[in-house]
Amino acid sequence: MRVLYAFGLLVLIAFLGSRFLFRRSKVLSPWSFLLLSGLLYILLGLLLGKVGLNILSPDVLRELTPLICLGLGWLGFLFGFQLEYRYLRRFPGKYLGLSLIQTVFIFLLTVLCTLPLLRVLFPQEAAFLLAGIAVAFGILWTIHSPSLINAAAGSLPNKGNYYYLARFITSISGFWGIVGLALLDSFWHYPFFKDQPLLYGILVFVGGTVLSVGMGFLFFALTKKRPPEKDLLVFLLGFVFFVSGAAFYFNIPPLYTGMVLGITFSNFTRLHEVIYPLLFSTEKNLYVVFLLLIGALWEFHLDVRIAALVLLLIVLRVAGEMLPLSAARRILRFPFALPPRFGLSFLSTGGVGIAFAVSVKMSFPLPLTDVFLTAALISILATELFSPLALRWSLLKLDRNQ
Repeated sequence: MRVLYAFGLLVLIAFLGSRFLFRRSKVLSPWSFLLLSGLLYILLGLLLGKVGLNILSPDVLRELTPLICLGLGWLGFLFGFQLEYRYLRRFPGKYLGLSLIQTVFIFLLTVLCTLPLLRVLFPQEAAFLLAGIAVAFGILWTIHSPSLINAAAGSLPNKGNYYYLARFITSISGFWGIVGLALLDSFWHYPFFKDQPLLYGILVFVGGTVLSVGMGFLFFALTKKRPPEKDLLVFLLGFVFFVSGAAFYFNIPPLYTGMVLGITFSNFTRLHEVIYPLLFSTEKNLYVVFLLLIGALWEFHLDVRIAALVLLLIVLRVAGEMLPLSAARRILRFPFALPPRFGLSFLSTGGVGIAFAVSVKMSFPLPLTDVFLTAALISILATELFSPLALRWSLLKLDRNQ
């Protein structure tokens, strides 16, 4: 009975919140962007969870795990559906090269800097667990969100090269991060617990990919005759839920399988003009429910060790975005300048970054992953608040001076 009450409360909050808080503001500020992104619901979920009113207690959350699983798969699908080859090929190949260089640099910088600190702060933990957490932090910081760039679009009188480059990098970077999550999830489970971990990890990763691609083709085949919109939405939710549930059962991130399903379907279907309105009509409600559950799932605690991690992560985020740009310009022979301040356009992590952090926690329910989730969410919230100001100092100024 308590589960039904909690579920009804989630639906009510999602209904009200998606209509009153997800509104664009003419002036882009940290507060307006926090409301627009919906991250405020994480804090509300924290209030409803074990730390606060305990309405979404651990027992209730266990019963609502399928909703979290669906939310992860749905976010993955929404992201993957945007990665249509016909759209991405419009951008120069050097944009993809810059995305790769930035991803590798941020990943290596974050891993190499967080691992020594983790060893000092948690000397009692096994070395392979600390290495896994450092890798997870590294992958997390390679993810960017286009939501801030989209929110600022109306403030740009002329959308020049910097805008389109930032739009591309923030759109594509999540792909590398989600693939990295799938690889981490496939191999980190088994290095000390299974025979032939390399073979087992490959089978898990390939199996999840094949399942998602196969379901994407099946969904495409079933929708070639263009079913009614209400049936199409039911089919879509059913497919995403099935793939997400199967992924969770076999220890594969639903975020990854949902993304592969979205990429496969997007690149074969011709129903984009029908699918997009359906996605937008459900995106906000499901996203609110997902964020509320994330906040309730969060075992929040703050001490000196977590504060040190958060401070380091924020510094690494800013440094990792700014430092490689000059070298990348020389390597790729970019046609226009890439000043370091342009890197401040990429501080927003968004929903994909949050989903990544939660996926790590759900795959590895350990005390150390509670530390990871807390440090990750605080760092994400802090950079999200700072990102509108950083954007003013970078992309807006650069575009106006072109």
